[in-house]
Amino acid sequence: MKKIYFLVILLVSVSTSVSAKRSIERIYISTDKTAYVSGETVWLSAFCLDIADGKKVLTDLSSIAYLELHSSSGVILTSKIALFNGRGSGRLEIPEGTPTGNYKLISYTKQMLNERDIPFFEKTISVYNTLSTDRTKESNVITRDSLRIVEGIKWPSQNIDFDGKVLRTDFSASATFKKGESISFKLANSSEKPLTMRVSIAKSDALPVYDNTDIKSYINDRIKPSALEMGYKYLPEYEGEIVKGKIAKSGGTNSDFRFTTAYLSVPKGNAEIFTSEPDSSGVVTFFTNNIYGNREVVFEVRSSDTLSALSLELFDPFLKPKLTPPPALYITPDMEGILKDRSIGMQIGKRFGTDTLFEKITPKYNPLLSNKKKEYLLDDYTRFPVMEEVIIEYVTELRYRKSSNSADLQVRWENAFNSLAYSKDNTLAMIDGIPVFDHRKILEYDPLKIKSLTIYGGVYYIGNVSYTGIVSLKSYKGDYPGLTFNKNVRIMDFKGVQYPSRFTGKIISGRNNLPDYRNTLYWDPIVNIGKGAEVSVNFSTPAYPGKFVLSVEGVDSEGLPFVFSKEFVVE
Repeated sequence: MKKIYFLVILLVSVSTSVSAKRSIERIYISTDKTAYVSGETVWLSAFCLDIADGKKVLTDLSSIAYLELHSSSGVILTSKIALFNGRGSGRLEIPEGTPTGNYKLISYTKQMLNERDIPFFEKTISVYNTLSTDRTKESNVITRDSLRIVEGIKWPSQNIDFDGKVLRTDFSASATFKKGESISFKLANSSEKPLTMRVSIAKSDALPVYDNTDIKSYINDRIKPSALEMGYKYLPEYEGEIVKGKIAKSGGTNSDFRFTTAYLSVPKGNAEIFTSEPDSSGVVTFFTNNIYGNREVVFEVRSSDTLSALSLELFDPFLKPKLTPPPALYITPDMEGILKDRSIGMQIGKRFGTDTLFEKITPKYNPLLSNKKKEYLLDDYTRFPVMEEVIIEYVTELRYRKSSNSADLQVRWENAFNSLAYSKDNTLAMIDGIPVFDHRKILEYDPLKIKSLTIYGGVYYIGNVSYTGIVSLKSYKGDYPGLTFNKNVRIMDFKGVQYPSRFTGKIISGRNNLPDYRNTLYWDPIVNIGKGAEVSVNFSTPAYPGKFVLSVEGVDSEGLPFVFSKEFVVE
């Protein structure tokens, strides 16, 4: 079994390595707007392309994109987006105290960092702080006439006709809609290839645009091939984020990390456990399948040397390069009304929580656990005050063996001879997703704090470690109450990848008690339309009048980009 397992790992590694060597990636980040007020949300849609061998198709290599928002003084925000076959989505919350100014949004994958001249994606977005006079040093106040002649500034072009050869729509831009009206229209694929796109409907503000790059101009004009380095400094993140860290013996003593295994686990997770053997300098590398959301992680080192205390840290995964400063942002007196309306909408959204009513998708994927399991909901049984009694009385798939200094939980499983047997000495026990290697802690744990107990039979591999059987205990709140840790454990905050999300406004439109002053009415970052197919788009207009724009950016299956938009009026 082990030989087969390691052969599979070797074949996957070789296949991934060959794929990585021929993949040259470029990423484009589409946003719902180009200008925001402090406190608003930047909605993001990622398109990651492979341009090797003269092609421009969505990549199947990288599974994570990194984003950084830079001012002239440095990084103010970082985030990660999960990629599935080259597409991803997320959001950035601009802090309310962000000074007025232009900022650079950059993005990259770890595969892109292997190029001699790193081809970061860069986009300039404008931020206006309507609640304070704080401005970046590049910001200036000038007249409207002066603004029109500043080099590099453009004004929004809100109507790029749907040409019918790629994408058709029955949306009537000539119609005038009422406030609070529900609207439905269709987008139809009239090309010979599948399409993927993002769809945005937002307020059309007469604010200047400092970066007019759309996906069409980016792919056709800005993508330039670049040579990869001979050696790979960064491994491509094929299955998920590669988390790196370092362990060291405290006091600066000589370190020998032989016979040491490091574990990274995610509380409240469903057996999200990763292992690593440190190198000679103590660096550990965890190959995850992406950890979603801002979470706690438990970093633990198991070593044959039980007397030495170890210091533990995780590395910052963001590159944070030095960039050329963003262009100066210019403010004119006639922007006051526009920005006041945007500020009111932002504050109302914060006050009533309408900015939090977006749809979030929770990916459910864990290659470790099988569907062959036996789950006990302890409230369905007589509650015993001692965990040993719980196991003896009704958990028939589990037993324990105690000695003077240790205890072992053993799972009943069907072995290779199709007969029932109990595991020996290597059962994995978890409380709320955290591995507990001292099984005495399980037997001494208060069963009244446990909601469920699940048994998994069979053999399981986590990195270089194998287990026969898994025992998973989950508390009512998932906060591992009363669980104690040894000295070589650290609980750390971890910023994982964002949950894929979209903002369609349908939750808001169904609540009459919420004042609807959205600036972005609709945002769907990933819309896929097959050949000859169509999709319906449903949205509602807000509680105030104005001009709005429907815009679409996307590519077909061969990387051909398209951009369309239509402006309409709400009275």
